[in-house]
Parts: sequence; structure tokens; C-alpha cells
Amino acid sequence: MKNVDSFHGLILARIIQNQPACLEKYECNNSSYIIDGRIGIYMKYSSKRMSPWTFSFSKTHIDEIKDMKNKFEKTSVALICGSNGICCLSHNEFCTVLSVENKSFPKWVKASRLKGEKYSVSGSDGRLKHKVGNSDFPSKIYE
Repeated sequence: MKNVDSFHGLILARIIQNQPACLEKYECNNSSYIIDGRIGIYMKYSSKRMSPWTFSFSKTHIDEIKDMKNKFEKTSVALICGSNGICCLSHNEFCTVLSVENKSFPKWVKASRLKGEKYSVSGSDGRLKHKVGNSDFPSKIYE
């Protein structure tokens, strides 16, 4: 758990360094935060050292992401790919690779990349047509 906390801290530090923000935990889950009372961010961590990184999502995870989407202006999902980087997905991108309406579980999202490239993202229900850059985070959560 200590490793997860340090990577969540990395995400929160990058958010604050990019733009001063008020951060608070969302409900009682250690994986979700609210930024400035209007943006939700859900974090998943993979301890795997090298590509590809796979993230599983249970019904509880999906329900929380859906709830955040309903309550806040924007919602993002940050996939922490070990010490390699952060693959940040907008809610629309997340729903492209993983259908939140499909009731079959568990679901998964996979991020992979070669050195110096952006992340290719696929999931149990689809694939992104574009790649996602490590440098897109944290500015992407405000878009």
C-alpha cells in the first residue's frame, strides 16, 4: 500500500505544481479526489515495471467513476504505469475502451508504450484511435 500512496502523491503533486488547487478526498475511497470542488479524478496503479500495464475495474470502481461524472463538471481516470508515467484518460476516452453500461465484470484497461512514444490504450470494450502522452497530465484534467 505504501507504494500506491507514493504514486498517488506524485499525481497530486503534479496537479498542484501545474496549477494551485484545492484537493480533497472523494467519499471514503483512497483512489478518488476532487480538485477545486468541480473536477473528479480516479486513480489506478500498476506496480508492473514495463509495458504493458493492465488495470482491472470492478463494479464498485465503475459505480464510483459514474457517480463522479454525475456530480462534477469533469472526470478523469489516471492510470499510473509503475514508475514509467501517467496515462490520463478523459471520461469519454475511458468510456471508449471500457463501457460503463455493460454489466459484465471484471473489466480491464491496458496501457502500453515503447520508449519515447505515447501510450496506446485498449480495454475490454474497445481501443482508442489516438495515443495518450505522459506529458498530457495534468493539463488534460482541466480540458
